[in-house]
Amino acid sequence: MSTPPIPAAEKPKKKRAIAIAIFIFLLIGIAYLVYWLFWGRFHEYTDDAYVDGNMVMITPQVPGIVTALTALSTDFVPKGRVLVELDKTDASIALDRSIAELGSAVRQVQQMFENVRTLQASTAMRKAQFIRAAQDYQRRMDLIDEGAVSTEDLQHSDADVRTTYADLVASEHSFIAALSLVENTSIDSHPLVEQAKNQVRDAYVFLQRCTITAPVTGIVAQRTVQVGERVNPAQPLMAIVPLDQMWITANFKEVQLGKMRVGQPAKVTADMYGNDVVYHGTVVGIGGGTGSVFSALPPQNATGNWIKIVQRIPVKIDVPEEMIQQHPLRLGLSMEVTVDIEQTDCPIIPAIKAPQPIYVTDVFASQEWGAEALIEEVIQENLTPHFLQDMGVNEE
Repeated sequence: MSTPPIPAAEKPKKKRAIAIAIFIFLLIGIAYLVYWLFWGRFHEYTDDAYVDGNMVMITPQVPGIVTALTALSTDFVPKGRVLVELDKTDASIALDRSIAELGSAVRQVQQMFENVRTLQASTAMRKAQFIRAAQDYQRRMDLIDEGAVSTEDLQHSDADVRTTYADLVASEHSFIAALSLVENTSIDSHPLVEQAKNQVRDAYVFLQRCTITAPVTGIVAQRTVQVGERVNPAQPLMAIVPLDQMWITANFKEVQLGKMRVGQPAKVTADMYGNDVVYHGTVVGIGGGTGSVFSALPPQNATGNWIKIVQRIPVKIDVPEEMIQQHPLRLGLSMEVTVDIEQTDCPIIPAIKAPQPIYVTDVFASQEWGAEALIEEVIQENLTPHFLQDMGVNEE
């Protein structure tokens, strides 16, 4: 069956349509070439990016029963805010017991110092008795030839010398033994008092740890603790997500990393805000391996049944804190990242950082505040006025 001939009037229209299509494709090709020459080849884009950051787990340092809960999930809490209260009965009893033991230790050490003084005076008395006995014996020895002193009297005098000398030696050893318990120490620095002071500190800190506070400022998440529940040390109670400790983890394909460097600028947008909010970040690090390497079952390519898959490597994008404060993010949000790779003189590996803390909190350091004042008060209450006067301390 033969096809009918195309009318002569339609041939110019068909040629014109083909020419227009070719022209359009040429324009598209030229536009893409211009785009690639002036922009595309200097930028790498990925939508496999997410908000990453720190998630601070709140765990108790001591066991106990939860008596109060002051924060729930989604609450915004400042650093130092009370989150959970544990029962303080046992801790208060332990603190009172340690205070009593400290007072007893102070009085015991006072007695040790007084024993030293008593034995020192006793030694001086024994020494005087020995000297008198020795002098009496010498006088009797001088008179024995003249018959003014009997032999029995001389023998008794000799026995007195030996007795007083033995008493002096025993007293000196007792003095040395008593002195060894307090030598080079004072009431505050004596080992018995130091041990009791440490027990007070432990009990005081234990009591303070019954109040669990927020170590950082952020939003409460994953709250699992309930009032009346018994909790143990290191048991997760809730988490706090600090809004000022966030960054972007962008998973770029391995073919996109050839010119990517630390310090290159990046444009980041969040699906939460759309293109209306643009975060201007900076590449601060490129991961040390692909995600598959760190998986539970890393790939093994020893067999012949191997299919090459393009791998992705995480790239850390740092976003200024003030931009996150203006437009807060949440962990796990989907992001789109475009990195400007035109500047290739930046390092691939970040500079070595000094070994200093990156994130710190001081809320736990305050748990011991007040213990020293309590210890000093207990010591002063258990020092007797006579002892203070003998030590040359003036009472107010």
